[in-house]
Amino acid sequence: MPVGILVIRWDNEIGPINEGFYPGNLKITNNLLTQVYSSHRYQSLHPGFASISLRNNKVVSFFSGVGRDHISVENYVVALILRRDEKPHKYREILKTIAAEILDKIEDGKFKKLLPSLYRDLAKI
Repeated sequence: MPVGILVIRWDNEIGPINEGFYPGNLKITNNLLTQVYSSHRYQSLHPGFASISLRNNKVVSFFSGVGRDHISVENYVVALILRRDEKPHKYREILKTIAAEILDKIEDGKFKKLLPSLYRDLAKI
């Protein structure tokens, strides 16, 4: 079961911005935001998946893309923070669904209300 869900937006002046996360007790640092976002931008401007290993966790994430090929909104990352012993590829299909739901509701901010139920859906994996 993932430790949590994180939504990151890139701002050209500030850098990565934490737009929302669940559960509320997650420790989200600027370093984590930068590492997750950078794992995508070093690869491509196109939408896609990435996974990284950190000291205490693993992260699997979906990037919405930049430019013509973006999905729903540009420059967003939806990430699942996993325990160190979990396999990121196991979560790709559910992350695709979760990211689509979140990205479609970014503009009006309603995605934040979805995070608890989306997190509970992860328990079924």
